[in-house]
Amino acid sequence: MISGIHHLTGISSNAQANYNFYANLLGLRLVKRTINHNDPLTLHLFYGDAIAAPGTLLTFFVWQGAERGRPGAGQATELGLQVPLAQIGAWIERFIQHSIPFEGPKKVGDQTHLTILDPDGQQIVLVGRSALPTGQPWAGSTVPRAMQIRGIHHTTFLTDQPAATGALLTQHLGFQGQGQISGRETYQAPTPAGHTVYLQDARGFWPAASGAGTLHHVAFRTPNLAQTEAALHTAGADELTAMREHGYFQSIYLRESGGSVIEVASEGPGFTLDEDIATLGSSLVLPPALESRRPEITAALPAIQLLGEEPFMTPDLQWIHRIIPGKSKQTLLLLHGTGGDENQLLDLGRQLAPEATLLSVRGRSLEEGAPRFFRRFSATAYDQPHLRAEAAALAQFVREATTAYQLDPTQVIALGYSNGANIALASLIHDPAPYAGAVLIRPVMAVEQPPTTDLHHRPVLVLHGQSDPFLPFGEPITPYLQAQNAAVQEERLPAGHELTDRDLVLIKAWLAEQAGPIGSA
Repeated sequence: MISGIHHLTGISSNAQANYNFYANLLGLRLVKRTINHNDPLTLHLFYGDAIAAPGTLLTFFVWQGAERGRPGAGQATELGLQVPLAQIGAWIERFIQHSIPFEGPKKVGDQTHLTILDPDGQQIVLVGRSALPTGQPWAGSTVPRAMQIRGIHHTTFLTDQPAATGALLTQHLGFQGQGQISGRETYQAPTPAGHTVYLQDARGFWPAASGAGTLHHVAFRTPNLAQTEAALHTAGADELTAMREHGYFQSIYLRESGGSVIEVASEGPGFTLDEDIATLGSSLVLPPALESRRPEITAALPAIQLLGEEPFMTPDLQWIHRIIPGKSKQTLLLLHGTGGDENQLLDLGRQLAPEATLLSVRGRSLEEGAPRFFRRFSATAYDQPHLRAEAAALAQFVREATTAYQLDPTQVIALGYSNGANIALASLIHDPAPYAGAVLIRPVMAVEQPPTTDLHHRPVLVLHGQSDPFLPFGEPITPYLQAQNAAVQEERLPAGHELTDRDLVLIKAWLAEQAGPIGSA
């Protein structure tokens, strides 16, 4: 039997803005800073009441710099939060003081709703109620005790299968149908918390698109997870996973008929498992198996300035990027292919140069939503002014990052795949000074009139695929670089455009050869 909502999980594009909104403006307690167990380089923030009680928890995966998502069919939406009915006026005053636009107050039955948006566009509904759950006010909150948020009230599923979604809620999750309220089918958990799920009939709506400002999943809680898992398995729930261990609770996942992801979580052991209740959220908590990677993970995650901490400055380098410090002086500038991002080549970079610093950059040109490093007119025709401008901007970024992160300027090697190799080549030949060398994987000569540039024996590894359809467009690269006085090693592999194990062997050996002082900045 479900005993209510355990937590709601959204997606944020900016860790500091997320913290400022939920902790500073709404007054929630940051109860845990940890990582996504499936992706240790994704920050996972938890907010709740004073004791991090299930039913008060909002959590966010921080995909720094992520594009906005699109609400639609197959997704949960709305974060409904309970506040004392008598304090709705105080919340209106607070939003006015902080220049926060709001809608309402709106009367919904015996409740009053006040709606705002968080920095990513996620809809937040403050629900004024006379009867409140037992969420514990927090003495350290920025919000006076009398008006503090007391936990979750509701969420809304946008479903194009309302009958099937409703049947899951009532027949397998223990919610009770309440009929229609304000045009939405309403279901309530049979507990004093009063957690509510609304179903919005989304037949004919566009499908949801995941991204910043959307909900990733809704987690319900149960006192007997094994029993609930068995019942859902017997019922044939879609995409039901095996039980997963999260440290603070165990859970299973499924996808309801309308498309939304649902998690069912155990009540405990709770968030004080590895932290004292007085220090919840004050430091990054990692699973024991990842403690050895703490320096790497901490450096890669976005920093947050907490209430009362001294201000810190982060470099404004104009490019979305991640940096993972290494033990050697070598730095790999990782440049992804079309559709990738700043995370795509991190694992590859660590395999190729285990001791190097990894500086991974996201392309700033979006084509059909896919990041690239410069615009194109077709597969082999490129916007030349834009290519030259972004090549120059990338070189400037490398200079600024070298200073900001105190990197060795004689040891920065650009490593690019496909579109990333093309921008690496363009940047190197237009402004070689910031680079000590380059690895170009499946490149083409995107620059139509390449300049005459003395590369001063900088080493360049060029890796072509013998059956790559783009090979004819890449063949001019090696003779051009040799004419510019580069130390070129070209290899043609029995491959297409894809990356192969042989590529990895060659690159790793080549990088090891360059690990000493090479070239001049």
